[in-house]
Amino acid sequence: MTDAYCSMIHGGLHLDFKRTPVTAQHCCLRKTQFPIDTQTDFWNHINFVDLREKNKTNAWDPGCNNCERLEQSGHSSMRSGMNQGLDVHGQTGLSGPARIDLMFDISCNLACRTCGTHSSTFWQKHLKEHDLWQLPIFNPRRVDEVIHSLQQLDLSNLRQIVFCGGETMLGQAYWNVANWLADNVPNAKNQLTVCFQTNGTQPILKQNVETIQKLYLVKLHISLDGVGEKFEYLRWPADWAQVTDNILHIKQTAPSNVMFLVEETISIFNLLYTKELTQWVQNHFVISREGDVIDHTKHLAIGDFSLANCSAEYVAAMSAHSDNTLIPPDWIEDEKKIKRMIASIKTADQLRAQSFEKTFPELAEFYCRFL
Repeated sequence: MTDAYCSMIHGGLHLDFKRTPVTAQHCCLRKTQFPIDTQTDFWNHINFVDLREKNKTNAWDPGCNNCERLEQSGHSSMRSGMNQGLDVHGQTGLSGPARIDLMFDISCNLACRTCGTHSSTFWQKHLKEHDLWQLPIFNPRRVDEVIHSLQQLDLSNLRQIVFCGGETMLGQAYWNVANWLADNVPNAKNQLTVCFQTNGTQPILKQNVETIQKLYLVKLHISLDGVGEKFEYLRWPADWAQVTDNILHIKQTAPSNVMFLVEETISIFNLLYTKELTQWVQNHFVISREGDVIDHTKHLAIGDFSLANCSAEYVAAMSAHSDNTLIPPDWIEDEKKIKRMIASIKTADQLRAQSFEKTFPELAEFYCRFL
């Protein structure tokens, strides 16, 4: 099979119910979504078919540059990980998805710096308190509406579903969908992995243990972008001690078919400090209670805090760092965009009583021309 083959292009489906109409893509990392009618055969939408045909020619699509850049820098990517993990590598013409990324509820208890109002009700409430959000607070789609849409798909190939939030372990909405999948996906006990993207603040409630036991695996994708004070700055208003205590407790007490993944979003805030989190994972969170390896993956931030907004001083300082290849190869300092980013940082700092300069003193030096 060709080097550019992607199991997500041929077997992936990203469904976003936050919007009206519902939008889709083959992968959560693609920036552009397209509207679909969930009452039709949307698995064979022309946009999916065209991309699948292009992938057969061993050509990278521009929308896949997140994975392409990571792989060119020697890192694993969504593509490489899914080629190994979905058990459909090399297959084309699947009758239904092998993996679904599903988002219908963005209820969240954090307002993370690299996130925003598009994925967090707490972000919306936080800004509303300061008269900076004029729209209604997001109201999630009903669970039965989401399930009805899933019923339109052939789920016989489904190996993995990833719940994207919001904080997916907050409340019961995503757990209710997980329970329906456990009862309706063929051979779910032996083949279906349900993944919760989580910020690590929420426990597994006893009422959900029965659902876990009906599935092959439940995997918690825990978002950690730093340690200590840096984590608390980026994942505000989370508490590092509470989060680490919670995930270590889950590791020791959850059913044996609960596994873990550490997901790190690489932005201008933490590119210089990635070794700190790597060291914490190696010291405290490297294997599960059953001895399974806990993977630590990375993906690149988009928007104001992407690595495209590194300053010239930042790029120079990273020249000898192991992650310097993550900086875009076509990087050119953009003064206008950096000034906009710094203004955004200052606004959030003021609202949250935080300090970029105190939390990241080295980075402040890299941006002193703009502060």
